[in-house]
Amino acid sequence: MGGVYGSGDNVATASYGRAVVHQEKLPKRWMIASIAVLVAFVLYQGGILLPEDSTVWLVIVGASTLLAVVFNAVPLSKRIYHRVRLENGQLTVGRETIAVESLTVDSLREAREQPTDAEFVAALGSRSPQELAELRRASRAAVPPRLMGGGWSVPMGMDEIVVETVQGESLLIATHDRDALLDALTRARQI
Repeated sequence: MGGVYGSGDNVATASYGRAVVHQEKLPKRWMIASIAVLVAFVLYQGGILLPEDSTVWLVIVGASTLLAVVFNAVPLSKRIYHRVRLENGQLTVGRETIAVESLTVDSLREAREQPTDAEFVAALGSRSPQELAELRRASRAAVPPRLMGGGWSVPMGMDEIVVETVQGESLLIATHDRDALLDALTRARQI
């Protein structure tokens, strides 16, 4: 996950923040398995229906293609909007890129202390209805962080961290490996 960018003289003269490289690999097993099952189904039906019932077989191909899109919508959106790369001092999430130097050091430290989703839900479960009502009022007054990379919300199966830029904008970053991303950002920001 982490490593050195470049070799030889370039590494010695490069700033430390530019030498940090981090890239999250997205899970592919679900996509491969679902497409393989649908292709096997289409081939099986083709062996039974072709050449006499080619219209029925083409309807099956179309329906299977639609199912493939439906089954793989979340992995595809993760690939488009939430792929995380850190190289050359730039943090890229999906189609959005920012300089790592624009992130505040304090927000990176605070991101380590943020609870995971499971810890947050457990903490909310232990609150009284009055405390929850007060938290709702306070959260309405606060400006929610912007989801970096686009999309409507953090996809299922991904964790999230909130960091702040030097301009004061809060960014929500969806990630598969929270600790590895925070380590890479910390090394790149030279905390």
